[in-house]
Amino acid sequence: MSSELKDCPVCRSKASCFPEFQHNSVFYDCPVCGKFEFTLNEFRIQHNNHLAPYLYYNRFLGGLSHTEYRYHTTMDKETCDTYKKNFNNGDITNGHPVHMDEDIVNNWYPKSFSERIDSILLRVSSLAKHIGHPVKFNNQEMLSLLFIDRKEVMDNPAFISKDVPKWREDKDCLSEADYMLDYLKESGYIKDYLQLRSETGAELTLTPKGYARVDELQRNTSYGRNVLVAMKFGEDTLKLREAIRKGVDNAGYYAVFIDEVEHIGFITPELLKHIRDSKFVVVDLTHQNNGAYFEEGYAMGFGKPVIQLCKDGVKLHFDIAQKNTIMWKTEDDIPTKLTNRIKATID
Repeated sequence: MSSELKDCPVCRSKASCFPEFQHNSVFYDCPVCGKFEFTLNEFRIQHNNHLAPYLYYNRFLGGLSHTEYRYHTTMDKETCDTYKKNFNNGDITNGHPVHMDEDIVNNWYPKSFSERIDSILLRVSSLAKHIGHPVKFNNQEMLSLLFIDRKEVMDNPAFISKDVPKWREDKDCLSEADYMLDYLKESGYIKDYLQLRSETGAELTLTPKGYARVDELQRNTSYGRNVLVAMKFGEDTLKLREAIRKGVDNAGYYAVFIDEVEHIGFITPELLKHIRDSKFVVVDLTHQNNGAYFEEGYAMGFGKPVIQLCKDGVKLHFDIAQKNTIMWKTEDDIPTKLTNRIKATID
């Protein structure tokens, strides 16, 4: 399969482009957006202004210096699941696809200005080699980092390919980027920076206040290691609870059980907040608990990965019976199986 160098359709950086005739799609390897694939009948997601930040923040880097089989794709989820299963069994022909669609992208995108700021701080912190070291960004990386729209919003949401939105002027995008950077500086989160007036981009360095904000976020949100566990709570499930906790902990995450959380409000809003703030959600459906089913559905609506467990022999509801589920015979089976699943699908 030969490639050619073209403008990335998401950020306009120079990217390697590969036609994929088997999938009726085009595959890109972009230095900013990472590795991704668009099926040829998918128009809307390509012109979604949320897509560039989504790919940048979650990118799978390719090129000669990275051995990475994962890539984002608009292929249907069923095909992705089949290819991932083949990959885990040693067949790497189609790589390790990660399904994306417009709902997933939009659910991931920060819902407020303050959430954007938090995401930016966490990203800069994760890229700094050592505390206090500057991080370099080229212009296109900076636009994605700062959640800057690259295209004009269409009035008609049902547009087709001939109604492709126009790219915004570079100067307008860079002016908005400067606005975001000014806010970060005035808030005391970053040090002085060079304004984005050339293709060299800029360097960002977090201040002690910026790192303090990062520490706070990592303790309390999905940007850290929290994982909500949905299951039946009671004396008869204490062993199950501790088995799940051990499996989550062994994978390097922190299991959150809502009945262990101190709060002063109603339980439902608190529960939903923890689902939204979790890196992913673990659900045990052994006891046919309606609450667990509800929590799984809510998590999926937010685009959160859900790892499903159930005791062997229990019949699952038909809506989720086809989902890959960790089946266990005794609670002793859970820790190793759960840890391995987290490492294989989340990390």
